[in-house]
Order: sequence, then C-alpha cells, then structure tokens
Amino acid sequence: MADPILHIKDSYYFEVPKIIAPANYKHLQDLPEVWVKLDPTYQQWEFEQLYHELTNLGAMLPSADLCEHDWQHWVHADHANFAKPFDQFLQEMYDARQAEFRVWKANRIAQAEVGKNESEIKIAKQTPIDDYIRWVRTEDPYLRFIIHRSAPGFDVTWNAVRQKTGNYAAIRDYQAKHNTAPEWNTSDPKVQAKFDAYNDHLSGKILIPQPFGELRNLYERESGLGISKFLLIEIFVGLVLVFIFHQLAKRVVDGRPPRGVLWNLLELFLVFIRDQIARPVFGAHDVSHGDEHGHAASHDHSEHGHAQAAKGNAHHPDPAQQFLPLLWTIFFFVLGCNLMGMVPWAGTPTAALGVTFALACITFGTVVVFGMRQFGVAGFFLNQIPGMALPWYMAIIIKPMLLVIELVGLCIKHGVLAVRLLANMLAGHLVLLGIMGFAFGAEAALQFTAPDAASWQWGVLAAIAVSASAAFSCLELFVAFLQAYVFTFLSALFIGAAIHKH
Repeated sequence: MADPILHIKDSYYFEVPKIIAPANYKHLQDLPEVWVKLDPTYQQWEFEQLYHELTNLGAMLPSADLCEHDWQHWVHADHANFAKPFDQFLQEMYDARQAEFRVWKANRIAQAEVGKNESEIKIAKQTPIDDYIRWVRTEDPYLRFIIHRSAPGFDVTWNAVRQKTGNYAAIRDYQAKHNTAPEWNTSDPKVQAKFDAYNDHLSGKILIPQPFGELRNLYERESGLGISKFLLIEIFVGLVLVFIFHQLAKRVVDGRPPRGVLWNLLELFLVFIRDQIARPVFGAHDVSHGDEHGHAASHDHSEHGHAQAAKGNAHHPDPAQQFLPLLWTIFFFVLGCNLMGMVPWAGTPTAALGVTFALACITFGTVVVFGMRQFGVAGFFLNQIPGMALPWYMAIIIKPMLLVIELVGLCIKHGVLAVRLLANMLAGHLVLLGIMGFAFGAEAALQFTAPDAASWQWGVLAAIAVSASAAFSCLELFVAFLQAYVFTFLSALFIGAAIHKH
C-alpha cells in the first residue's frame, strides 16, 4: 500500500525504504549542496561573508553581534523560519517595513483627502519610506540599513551579494576549501554525530538532480527551473500514454481486429468517451456510414447551432470528432496521474494545485480560443449573455451586468474544476493517513499513561487500521477513475457551451 504522507506534498526527491538507498556521507564534499545550505556551520560562515560584503558596501547594519543574535532569535522563534539564512532574515524584515509603510502612507493620504487640502495630499503621496522610518520607527536598530536598502538601484547590488554568498557555486567553493577544516573533521565525536544524523535523514531519499535551478530546501525552489517528483511522474505518465497509443494506432491503421485485454480495455474507454461524452455534448454529424459499432447518429444539429454544418462537413468539421482527441488525452492523463497515487513511493500529481490548475487552464484556453473562432472575439463575449427579449432601456442595464456575471462565473467554473480534482485526490490520502494514525496514536497514549501495561489494544487497532486502509484504498481506486471521468465530462460541457449558442 502506498504511504499517503508521501503523496500529499511535492518534493525534489523520491522516498524509498532506507534499506534500499542508505546514505553514507563521510566528508563535507560528499554532502548535497542543498543539505549544506541548511547546515548551521555553513550558515554561520555565510552570515559572516554577507555581513562583511554589506559592511563594505556601506549598508550601515548594526553590530555583527546584534545582527547574529536577532537572526538566531528569529530563526528559533517561529518554525516557519527554520534554517533560513541571514539574507532571508534581512529581506523579510525589509518587506515587513515596506508593508507597514504602505499602510501608513495610505492612511496619511486618506486623512489629507478628508480635509481636501491639495498640497497635503501631494506631500502625503510623495512621502518616502525614509520619513516613515525616521518618524515612526526611530527605535529600530536596522533603521539606517532599511533606508540604504530602499535607495534606488540597490536592489541589483543586494541580489548580487546574496548570490555571491549563498548560491550553489559559493557552496561548492566552501566545500572545497573547508572539506578538511576542524569543524568538519569526523574525528571529532560531535562532527561524527552530526554526519550520523545527516545520514539517517538522507537515507531513503533519492535526490533529483537539478541542472536548471537551485533549491532552498528539499521542498522549495530558490531559483531557476526545479525538477520535482510530480513533474517526473507527469512526464512518465505522458511517455507511457504516447507509447501505448502509438502501438494501438499502428494496429488500428493496419485494420487488425482488437485482440488482448489491454487493446479491448482501451477501446472500451475510447468508445465510451466518444459516445457518452463527446457526441451528446457537442452533437455529431451523421456518421452511420463509418460507425463500426453500428450506432445511428440521430442528433438534431439545428438545436446545437450546427444546421449549416450538416450540409457541408468539409467546411464545418464535426465538433465531436474535433475535440475528441483532446478529451481522450485529458481523461487518460488525469487517470494516469491519479493511479500513480496507488504506486508505493510514487505520488499523485493531481493532489497538487499547480497540476490541476494547469489542466483547468488548458480547458479554459480551449474555451476562449474555439469560442472566438466560432463566433468572433465580440461574438464570444456576446454569446455569454443568455438570449432574452428585453426592451432596449432595460437591455442596456441588465445585459452588461449579466455579461460581467457570466465572465466572472466562467473564471470561477474553471477554478472550481481545478479545486474539485485537487480536493478529491487529496482527501483520500488524508483519510488514509488518519486511519493509519489510529494505531500509532493509541500506542503512544498507552505508553504515556501506562508504560508497563500490556498494550493488547495496539494489535486490535493495527488490524482495524490495516483493514480499513485496504478498504479505503479500493475506494480511492474507484475515485481515481471517477474523477478522471468527471474532469473530462465537465471540460466537454464548458467547451460545448462556448461553441454553441446560448
């Protein structure tokens, strides 16, 4: 059974049992750059380098001792700041002051506008952050740094200094120069204990190479293009689909009859999507002469706005056939990503908002592009307004309001399309996580309340948790197919509404 914890969040590594991929790092140079970046020893060195560079640039920071104390307090005061370097501390403090300044400035402008004094309004709008820092935050020891940081053009210098002291090139240079330094010498029991802890954390983690970007940690990208676990899974699913359907297409072109479980199963899905989704939603031309399954086409084209298409298919392609490849692709790609959640140590890309949002954007883009091709740019927007007979003096008020409502609704529908798939795929993993946590939670509670008592409850709860998890996994397998169908069906409905008259 797949571990649900590993499917909830995307990462830049694959998780496998530790016995399969044990880590055995013995020297600083062996450690991955992203791991060195999080090491307190390296971060202390990075702090010293960054402070020295900024001091040489006249950034007017407080004393090194005060900066180090405030940075360390900030790191340990909030779990969200864990292992963040000194430059991140300075940047977030600067961003916070900027946000405060914008609120303060807006209040000053509002007060000046109450008095309708144009000169005061002009002065309030032109107030720089320097004045805010001097007037409001006079006790701030970083006052002079923030003013210097706000100077025009300093952003370029600031980013250059951060890159110089904190990018992967700087880390590799640090590794080369400090590989045999005392603070990294494993003959010291404390250093050896640190390496043992790092090896324990990194065992079972297969890090994904990042040739196009740098990582902040194993879950966040620092810069460039990060290659994540879900991205590789999506590429794998896409390549599998291309390979399978390329082989199937060659057999179909050769005219061979369907043979084998896989061929018949795939054809079952393809025909179902065509006959139960595409044709009912889009309407279809008379295809009885080429329908190998003997289905008579009896759709009324006039009610779908395709009466002219029935007269000349050469000029008006069958919309069902036109969008069928897209629907097939959406269905099988979503299904493949959903099913990867059932593979141990893999993951469900459709449990990430970025993936489902991108899929919804494909549907939205198809709606806009083909809606405009069908009716023109202006016609596409006018088609969003439901047809109704209104007097002109009511139409000029009501129809623009309806247009705004429909356009907002169009965006909301596609946003919901993304969230619906995300929520359904994520909920299954969360339920599995909760069920499997029952047994461990009960054992932990028993160990706390009665550590010497025989915990027979552990065995009972473990059996219940395993049985329930197996049952929910079967349900999740059904949900994987169901949500692929629902996403495809809703995509077809949205596209069909865009190319047909309301």
